[in-house]
Amino acid sequence: MSIIRLLVSTIILAAIPFISVQAEDKVEGENCIPIQHISNIDVLDKQHIVFEMQPGKNYLNTLPRSCIGLRKDKPIMYKTSISQLCSLDIIHVLENYGGGYQQGAGCGLGKFTARSDEEVKALKEELKQAKQ
Repeated sequence: MSIIRLLVSTIILAAIPFISVQAEDKVEGENCIPIQHISNIDVLDKQHIVFEMQPGKNYLNTLPRSCIGLRKDKPIMYKTSISQLCSLDIIHVLENYGGGYQQGAGCGLGKFTARSDEEVKALKEELKQAKQ
């Protein structure tokens, strides 16, 4: 009886890494978007950014964690050594100190998921309602 329990426990423990990898694979979206196609960046809140692209596409980026200082009225910056902005890149909130901007909090990006104009509008309304 104890050999069977040990065998079942071993099988379950061996399957845990496989299960977590499968869960990560289910996250849909693009890892990168081309920088040259970004026409506007719309910060929705501390965890959601919409990248408006040419021609007429939107990509929603839901940050893995809330980003301190990220707000609609504050500019952000990013640095990349390639022509794409990717889910492993970090954005920085720019803080206005005495007429000049200083790099503020750094926050990692998530995956980029395509969203229609209607979906972006609905998300904005949902986030607005959640604040109230």
